[in-house]
Amino acid sequence: MTTMVAVIGNAEPDRERDRLAEKVGAAIARGGWGLVCGGLGGVMNAASRGAHSVTNGTGPPIIAILPGTDKTLANPYTDVTIPTGLGYARNLLVVLAADAVVAIGGQSGTLSEIAHAWQLGKPLCALTQTPGWAAQLAGERLDEKRSDRITQVRTIDELETWLKVTLTA
Repeated sequence: MTTMVAVIGNAEPDRERDRLAEKVGAAIARGGWGLVCGGLGGVMNAASRGAHSVTNGTGPPIIAILPGTDKTLANPYTDVTIPTGLGYARNLLVVLAADAVVAIGGQSGTLSEIAHAWQLGKPLCALTQTPGWAAQLAGERLDEKRSDRITQVRTIDELETWLKVTLTA
């Protein structure tokens, strides 16, 4: 079974944040892990593009779990597209499909995914280079349900180390 890493973050494009997300997607694919995301724009598109630049469609899958029912709205870098018709409720499916979760930036949708990951006990890290919920919650505990904290990640090298340690443990 393929180990999957969810990348969550803003749907709106942002040059700096998307450049970071592209590097995250490439790091995930280089590690031999699949990528799962919400399948739309912004961070999701950039992370998928980064993973696809490594796999060229031949490696671990890039999966899009869409909020709507129209498959054509998925970013062009995904290998598998799953339309749900669930709106934001699809955020739970993105997290459930993952063995670990990486948060970049983020608004309220990302916040819900962070909360789902926390409640489900999924390994969770947050990149701090761009503004949003990820940076605000890095290093924090959301509540007493877990004794750990959201892992703060500052660089792609730190992310790669975290993924290796987390997914091979």
